[in-house]
Amino acid sequence: MLDIVHDGTLVVHVAAGAVALLAGAGALLTSKGGPRHIRAGQTYVLAMGVVVGTAFPLAVVDDDAFLFAIAVFSGYLVFTGYRVLSRKRPTPSEAAPADWAAHFVMVAFGLAMVALGANDVLAGDGLGWALASFGAIGLVLALREIRSIVAPAEDPRAWFFKHIVFMGAGYIATVTAAVTVNLTMVPPLVRWLGPTLVGTPLLLLTTARYRRRFDRGGAGTPPSTD
Repeated sequence: MLDIVHDGTLVVHVAAGAVALLAGAGALLTSKGGPRHIRAGQTYVLAMGVVVGTAFPLAVVDDDAFLFAIAVFSGYLVFTGYRVLSRKRPTPSEAAPADWAAHFVMVAFGLAMVALGANDVLAGDGLGWALASFGAIGLVLALREIRSIVAPAEDPRAWFFKHIVFMGAGYIATVTAAVTVNLTMVPPLVRWLGPTLVGTPLLLLTTARYRRRFDRGGAGTPPSTD
């Protein structure tokens, strides 16, 4: 019976992951703030919710601490990227308990991932570098979000760039999972860190391009996502 439940959960997990890959690509390739971008983004968030929700029981049954940690990391990125749209000028009074909880959970898991990753590296497991890297990224982002709630940014466009960074990072995590599972002929460390090494510069270039566009001829205004 447990095997049937496990296999069924795995099927749902994989199907939702495929939808997330397609919807995420659609959100990236469509005009920001447009109806197609919004629909694709909403589909991506829902699909990732299913991916993360099914990853937890799979990780527990398979005794896979790495999968569990990556599920927390991916879920945090997508949740925060979506919540940014609801809180475009975050202040302590506007931050919901769920926001605070998500940030502090990521801080705790980030520290644990860095520690476990370092321990794995010392034990000769190269994948420890991936775990430590993802943990460090999540830790830094969570601490920055906590600081931004306490001391909101002066730039009224900050929410737009945060949305791009968190959703983009979430999509990188989605691609990483797909590559790791399907491209088994590629060395493990390349599969885990390759998408991050490729996607991060693209993410930085995208935010820089939008900053230049908004600053050209004045303050500029990000596209509405309401």
